[in-house]
Amino acid sequence: MINIWNEFEYSKFKLLLNHEKVKSIFNVLEKRSAYDSLPPISVEFHLTDICNLRCSWCTDRGLREHKASLDKDVACRAFDYFARNGVGVTIEGGGEPSVHKDFVSVIKYGNDIKLHMGLITNGVNDISEVIGFFKWARISLDSSNALEYTEEKGLDRFEQVISNLTRFANARNPRKTHLGVGYVLTKRNIATVMDILPKLDNINVDYVYLRPVEEAVNLMPSIDELFALKKKLLSFMDTSRIKCLLSISDRLIKNNDGLPCVAHSLTCIVQANGDVALCEKRRHDLIMLGNINDASFERIWNSDVRIAASRKLIDPTSQQGCDVCRITSFNRVLNDVSSIHTKNFI
Repeated sequence: MINIWNEFEYSKFKLLLNHEKVKSIFNVLEKRSAYDSLPPISVEFHLTDICNLRCSWCTDRGLREHKASLDKDVACRAFDYFARNGVGVTIEGGGEPSVHKDFVSVIKYGNDIKLHMGLITNGVNDISEVIGFFKWARISLDSSNALEYTEEKGLDRFEQVISNLTRFANARNPRKTHLGVGYVLTKRNIATVMDILPKLDNINVDYVYLRPVEEAVNLMPSIDELFALKKKLLSFMDTSRIKCLLSISDRLIKNNDGLPCVAHSLTCIVQANGDVALCEKRRHDLIMLGNINDASFERIWNSDVRIAASRKLIDPTSQQGCDVCRITSFNRVLNDVSSIHTKNFI
């Protein structure tokens, strides 16, 4: 049996599987290098900013206004570099990736060159013909019934998505493609989330990834509500196959915990207009490195702009506003490990 829980429980330990990358980051942390020149471990890749839903709390609403889409050839050239260097690529928003006119052919190309791909999709479109090409796929459901779906996502596509989820579960090899559901928690849907879990379990969804809504304070559940839900999830998992992940601690950490952001080079974002953004959450102070329509990703990644950005981010005083960022947990690990005095003793 596949242990899906390990994918979450040991996420920070993925660093052990990328020891050369960790060594390069430590060289920066210990001031032996100006920046980490190795490729990122993974990138978030936006094929298009066009979307077929209207989620009221969408954090990429500004990007959607541009209606940009990457050219197929530009995307495939970037894929070539990522495949050669073992970089994982998460196909996701801006918008809904499956509405890109070349979505299927781009994904087939990635599969042909043995690129490691993940997918975040809203599941409105039936993409079962390529679902098995992904290491993992997560479908953004965010509701437990049709009425709730319409309120959260602007249109009623609930039954359509549930039907497609069933198709995806049947089309993939569960040992090669982990299938999950994404669930943005709001004040409107948190009370009913437990209702959908048995259905998802029966469909053979592997996991549900729950996270409180971001950048919509009026819709944010309280910390007490989140802890109460976590207790219910733990009880549910005692008798179910499906796994449920709800992280609350990152909601309590502000400004990257006051640490230098040495782990920023673990990932980056390629946007649908070609821009390469260094940080996922730094919307208050965007760091754009270049554009893959104008230069190769490799050239952008090792540019003077990137080196200057690295110097900025490893300054602990530049972390104001860096909240709810998954990179913070990696910064804490690297910082804590670097200060161990007895490293030569087991």
